[in-house]
Amino acid sequence: MNYVLKDRYPEEVFRYFEEISAIPRGSGNEKGIADYLCAFASEKGLRFVRDALHNVAIFKAASAGRENEPAVMLQGHTDMVCEKNGDTVHDFEKDGIKLILGEDGWLRADGTTLGGDDGFAVATMLAILSDDSLSHPALECLFTVQEETGLGGASEFDYSVLSARKIINLDTEDEGTAVASCAGSMNLTFTLQADTVPFAGNILKLSLLGLSGGHSGTDIDKGRANSIRLMGRVLNMLYRKQPFNLISLSGGNKRNAIPRECEAIISVQDAEGAIVYARELVGQIRAEMSSSDAGLHLKTGKAPKPETMFTYKDTSRVLSFLALIPNGVIAMSNSKEGLVETSSNLGVVRTEGNKIDFSVYARSSVEPSMDYTLCMMERVEKVTGLQMTFEDRAPGWAFNPKSELQKQFVQCYEALYGKEGKVEAIHAGLECGIILEKMGGDAIAIGPDMRDIHTPDERLNLDSVRRLYRLVVKMLAE
Repeated sequence: MNYVLKDRYPEEVFRYFEEISAIPRGSGNEKGIADYLCAFASEKGLRFVRDALHNVAIFKAASAGRENEPAVMLQGHTDMVCEKNGDTVHDFEKDGIKLILGEDGWLRADGTTLGGDDGFAVATMLAILSDDSLSHPALECLFTVQEETGLGGASEFDYSVLSARKIINLDTEDEGTAVASCAGSMNLTFTLQADTVPFAGNILKLSLLGLSGGHSGTDIDKGRANSIRLMGRVLNMLYRKQPFNLISLSGGNKRNAIPRECEAIISVQDAEGAIVYARELVGQIRAEMSSSDAGLHLKTGKAPKPETMFTYKDTSRVLSFLALIPNGVIAMSNSKEGLVETSSNLGVVRTEGNKIDFSVYARSSVEPSMDYTLCMMERVEKVTGLQMTFEDRAPGWAFNPKSELQKQFVQCYEALYGKEGKVEAIHAGLECGIILEKMGGDAIAIGPDMRDIHTPDERLNLDSVRRLYRLVVKMLAE
């Protein structure tokens, strides 16, 4: 393959990042990257375990003189969020990521998500496993799957094959900061099998475009607009002025990403009047937007005429759901200033025939607050008549004030770079909560500088990758 980074960034961690970037690895499509990892382990003579989900654990014996020390786990996930710009031609099932190295030292992709989340972890573990000159205790490198769609790989892995009780997770995006606590999460789907009537009226397609999107954990408090909710606002206001029949609604790609685009197809009596009013509404909404969403715009057009459309009653049910479903920040933490405690993200909507599905991802660092969020969701189900399916729930990760890894991180970072490392809690979900629940022990999560993850603007600072790689090596050595 043609390496983009090798001239300016010759270290092995970058070579491995380029190699895995060539492998399609969206959530649920991790077989190819698992094949690669197992082939790597076989080539290096390392023991490995692979399960039916394509989680992979690779083991390396301790370096000379350190055989009696407890094992350490390095951990990250192999899957990535697959988002692309509307005009980008890319098949995430087949195509590798096209990397673009900027003169500023930031790595980007060509119109798609980059996969630095969590390709950095995969590349870092591979580089450490391949370097026999390093000093370290026994290593257990765990590569999990389906993290981006609900932490499924970490939940299902058989931890009886592992022994490490010190865990370094490599799945954060701020260099110099170790995460030591995170939110739990739950996945919910709301479904309506709508009653329909024969199509009549004038067909109209409304598309909201140009929003910035973002991560539903780390970006949920930044005021970024949710395209599905905004479409709900436009449609609800339009329905008050001119009742219509819904034909389809679609938007978002991942439940844990703030959706950037949404499309509604409806049947109206006065299409021109509806367009004028919808444009007026979007103009009003744009004036309320933060600068990051200044690109919001409405596109209108026609669509092929269907045979049927939702009844007024079931159109109204969908609109009620869009108006009532909890979305965004629900509560801020009273114990840590600026930390989101509880949130919900309406991430995806899809219509197939007369069936419409909404995917919701909720988070909280406080279990009773998560319980009440579930209660609110259940009340929405009761009021709207949509059927709620509770899919899974992952535990949060409580802060450990006696953590040895926290202290070691702070000391090693300052020794290397002359700056004090910080220890923080985050609202995003990490696999540490599940792993610690299964195994016990001590954990931190670290990573290089990444920005705009889960969007096509995702970028990774490569000098920061170098520094974080050296930090991990130093922590293992000490």
